[in-house]
Amino acid sequence: MAEPVETELVETPLGETSVDLVETPSGEPNPPVELVETPPRLAHALAALTRWRDRGVHFVGIRHHSPGCAAALAALLDEVRPAVVLIEGPREYDRLLPALADARTVPPVAVLSVGERQSAFYPLADFSPEWVALRWGMAAGATVRFFDASYSDDPDADEVRTLQAEHHLARSELIAAVAAALGCRDHDEVWEHLFEVRGPEALADWRTFFADTLAWAGLARLDADRALLDGDGTHAREAVMASVLQQYRDEPGGVVVVTGAFHTLALIEVLDGAPEAAWVRAHKSAAHQLDREAWLIRYDFDRLDGLRGYGAGMPSPGFWQRAWLARAAGASPRDFAVEVVLDVAARLRGAGEPIGSASVMDAAGQAVRLAELRARSWPGRTDITDALVSCFVKDDSGLSGAIGEALREVFGGPTLGELPDGLAAPPLVAEARRIATKLRFVITDATPRAVSLDTQRKPAHRRRREFLARMRFVGSGFARQTGGADLVQGLGAGLLFEDWEYAWTPLVEANLIAASAKGATLAELVRTGVARRLGRDDTSAASVASLITELIVMGEPDALAPALAALRQCYDDEAHLGSVVASLHALAGLLADQGRLALGEHLVTVRQLIASGLAAAAGLVPPLTGLRADDQAKACDDLIALRSLLVRFEDSSVERADRPSVEPPSVELVETGVSTSATSEVSTGATSEVSTGSTSEVSTRSTTEPVRRELRRLRRDPALPARLHGCLLGLAFSDAELDPDELAGAAAAHLAPGADADRVAGFLLGLLQAAPDLLLHTPELVAALNAALAAMEAEAFLAVLPDLRRAFTWLKPSETSRLAGQLAELTGARASDLDAVLSIDPAVAEQAAALERELTGSLVRDGLAAWLAS
Repeated sequence: MAEPVETELVETPLGETSVDLVETPSGEPNPPVELVETPPRLAHALAALTRWRDRGVHFVGIRHHSPGCAAALAALLDEVRPAVVLIEGPREYDRLLPALADARTVPPVAVLSVGERQSAFYPLADFSPEWVALRWGMAAGATVRFFDASYSDDPDADEVRTLQAEHHLARSELIAAVAAALGCRDHDEVWEHLFEVRGPEALADWRTFFADTLAWAGLARLDADRALLDGDGTHAREAVMASVLQQYRDEPGGVVVVTGAFHTLALIEVLDGAPEAAWVRAHKSAAHQLDREAWLIRYDFDRLDGLRGYGAGMPSPGFWQRAWLARAAGASPRDFAVEVVLDVAARLRGAGEPIGSASVMDAAGQAVRLAELRARSWPGRTDITDALVSCFVKDDSGLSGAIGEALREVFGGPTLGELPDGLAAPPLVAEARRIATKLRFVITDATPRAVSLDTQRKPAHRRRREFLARMRFVGSGFARQTGGADLVQGLGAGLLFEDWEYAWTPLVEANLIAASAKGATLAELVRTGVARRLGRDDTSAASVASLITELIVMGEPDALAPALAALRQCYDDEAHLGSVVASLHALAGLLADQGRLALGEHLVTVRQLIASGLAAAAGLVPPLTGLRADDQAKACDDLIALRSLLVRFEDSSVERADRPSVEPPSVELVETGVSTSATSEVSTGATSEVSTGSTSEVSTRSTTEPVRRELRRLRRDPALPARLHGCLLGLAFSDAELDPDELAGAAAAHLAPGADADRVAGFLLGLLQAAPDLLLHTPELVAALNAALAAMEAEAFLAVLPDLRRAFTWLKPSETSRLAGQLAELTGARASDLDAVLSIDPAVAEQAAALERELTGSLVRDGLAAWLAS
């Protein structure tokens, strides 16, 4: 195999660095780049690299997660056998070295640093040079030290970030010039071309290899803005590393210094006392912060992939893992190419793509030939992808579509590394993994999986749901509900299954580690989460009832007591009817879903709270009389929800799950000091007392009567806003409390000819909001409304026209058509002149409805249900 080309630099008369390609005799597969003149600063560093090596200080400038660097470093370590190995990384990681050296620790793994506001990952793969260095050092009995600055939050960084960022290399104009000169597409490909695909002999020549990495990274250092390096903490970090290096520079047996190659030039200049090191020397070495938390977590190649937004290391780590293992096994370049292409083809066939064996062999052969044409001793990532596009893609889609997904699977992968439980992570992580394994969740990789759980009939499924809900509650990111019966949000009532999605990703472990500061076990985390939720300033009856539901869904009855007490207090203090009604709907759901949920000893307390809540609702009805216009739409929503709640309780359906008796069910609740059987008389307000041996229980139906009574009083209040009056009339008519004549008489004050236009519009808004189809069944009301509108002055009519249009949006298109027919009969017009219906393809309408349902469910699951009311 031909040796890879070397990047050479040219110093122009103007002092600018450029790249000069020099033609070579025919037969050379790729023209080398000839060195005309090395920039003085880089020339001094290269000379110093040799000089310090002769003194026993071996600078190893690497690219993070580079198998080429790892192979050259392994050769160096085996030859030099240093007494000290220094590795770029926060110094508090030293205490994790025994766990990292443990044979049960299998990459990919990552060290997790936890700060006040942020977390940061320090990933390690089999082919990471840092992994090779620490494993060799620990096995050889050398002194191994991480020697970078301790981790600290970066106010300008993301919430989760990498500690191995290489953005200076990606932004270097000089490296971009080298890439262009060599026909490479970006800095990743030029790195691959110059370093990763060298032959075994070239990789074993570590002296040349690391001189070349210094020259390559030196290009980026030469055109980096020093003020920027000062501002982003690069110089401060290098001051720390240089300080530690000074302590070991004269160590008998020698020292190997493993850092990102971008730092190598600066560290050499500090040891040399060069003037260019002034920016680094200006920073004092920071003290080692022993209290900084650092843990080990499992990691995967998907999150290590530079093409997926990871800020350091090689793109497509799954590919380089394959190359690392294949080279170690002595595989030939062609065998390696065939193996990769076969795997991609298998993924494509699984996706329904017709990939034949001939195409596979063509692609593998082309990958090898491309590597040879490009003077590479081994097929690189770009050689394989270029060959796959050439042989598998028949249009201009490139790496998108099915082939792009297949490459993501083969070149990445969700398989997690391995860590012995409890070795370098809080017990909370081990507890969660132990429970997940016991409940048969797959946590060996980070692939999202969907499960449908029959929690109504299968106790094992209920236990699985409880764990998923618990992990969601503590903020682990492990699980989310995607559909089915959602007991917390109150959606999907009557559905048999609950649909969930889960995945054990590195972020799950990171979140659990961060949460372990608040609780050592899942149960403790739940208790602290309850206390935090109850301690918020915006706590309401609705939010507390939702919390109670979550706790029962999680199977955490022992944590219920403070939440139940808080809800009782909310009913004493709550000023918002809607919040009380929402809380009561949640409690009703608990009674109705006892086949899925276990209330246990708290069943009686929940019933008592329902009575307290209904009493609180009754007390919040009268103040609606003085409501402002801006609040009336929300008040109508609350009244409609309240009416729905009363019907829900009065038909006793919420209790049938736990009351198998054929007798009318009686729900024991605190408030009146008596117990009343739920008879048919209750709906008219009559009660029949019976003796049950308790003085603190009352039936649900008799407990709803005070609310009904207050609603009737409010409906008769002459000062009630028109919109609320319309809403209450609509609800009363729906409950058969009013007949058509009574409804027409009650509405007359709002719809009489000459009535105030705003009052007419407000009444109609409330009426149709509560009972949209009411106009269709009460011709008297239609006639009165038509007369009121006809009597309006044109200016007044135009002023309330937007409200009138909004009122009629409560009607379905078919109902609008029927109403148009009624008005046509009244006025003598043709219905077709009054009714305009858009013709929509039923299939399109169904798609729109399905999309709306999906969007609504998504908003509710994301805690944005309030948006639906806006």
